[in-house]
Amino acid sequence: MTTRYFPSLLFVCIGLLALPGCKKDKFGPTTNEDGLTRDITDLVPQSILDEMETLGMPINGGTNPPDIEETYLASAFILLESNRPGDTPGMNFSDYYVTFSDQDSEELTLKVDYRNGGETGSGLGSFIVGDDCSFSVFVEVDSEYFGTEATLVHVISGELTEGGINNLHFANFMLDNNGNPNGTWIEEGEGRVIYDQDGFSPQQGTRSLGCD
Repeated sequence: MTTRYFPSLLFVCIGLLALPGCKKDKFGPTTNEDGLTRDITDLVPQSILDEMETLGMPINGGTNPPDIEETYLASAFILLESNRPGDTPGMNFSDYYVTFSDQDSEELTLKVDYRNGGETGSGLGSFIVGDDCSFSVFVEVDSEYFGTEATLVHVISGELTEGGINNLHFANFMLDNNGNPNGTWIEEGEGRVIYDQDGFSPQQGTRSLGCD
């Protein structure tokens, strides 16, 4: 069984915008009919959102996500589906540790730190949506590899429960490979959906978890 991870050097920029004519919380961003904010729909084309869902990625929209600040472990971290040639469902990836912090429940933003084998990302700004116990987090990743750059999106979805997250899924999709001049990157729109095989990702700290 092969263990793999994604190489990247990471940076993200955030813009907070509003979309007239959509649902709006009293103080927070607006959402479209799918429960996604303008920040998310500006980041991820609808075609990629559709492809993620086709491959089995749950997307949980809404303006009332739970407070997920904590560190969690997804293990075993297994490929659910991919649209990349040569990928086989069931491939095993390195354990995935993810920390959520600085969550702003009005602006629907937070920071993400993660470790997946030899890859790490620290203090990445991101967007969160969800309702009740279900949530989805969208992270823009600007990656550099052997002198070429690309922009990807990571999505983490799950259901907060006592002691951790149920049904954690992770998606990694290419948004813009800048023409892929050296053939380093996957094609735009390609990606993977990976999940925690046993369905439960335990918290690594002692913070009391719960949702309304």
